[in-house]
Amino acid sequence: MKYRQLIKTLTIGLAVILLSGCFPDNEVIYDGPLQVEFRPTDFTLRMSEATYYSANVQLIGPHQNKPLTVDFEIDTENSTAVLGEHFELDGTSATIPANSSFASIEITAIEANIDDSRPVLVITLLDNDDVIAAHHYKTLELEFRP
Repeated sequence: MKYRQLIKTLTIGLAVILLSGCFPDNEVIYDGPLQVEFRPTDFTLRMSEATYYSANVQLIGPHQNKPLTVDFEIDTENSTAVLGEHFELDGTSATIPANSSFASIEITAIEANIDDSRPVLVITLLDNDDVIAAHHYKTLELEFRP
């Protein structure tokens, strides 16, 4: 009985060892140009929950040993929210610290001016000498709701 149990255990162990070599190496290393993206790319800010939003800008690529400045602009053509009327921004750039992957763009709603028209703010990340904006994830749409 013990002999059969030993044979069964050795057979299973051998099968595991042999089959483990059949799986691909899942380590993925990105070697393209440094990019940045919004994560998520859209959000609804309800005044009943908060009056500010911290938009997450994420680095695609390895950490850098120096801070990276990420520029952005308000897409006035596609936005219905107006700077100074519906929201405030602290500048037109954000900084990803050295050895990090994230920066934040702080957006503060002017609650008294948010009504049922549900204004939408559209922000677009811009390319610069150090980093490019990921094509499909460079735009944030932020809807303000009462």
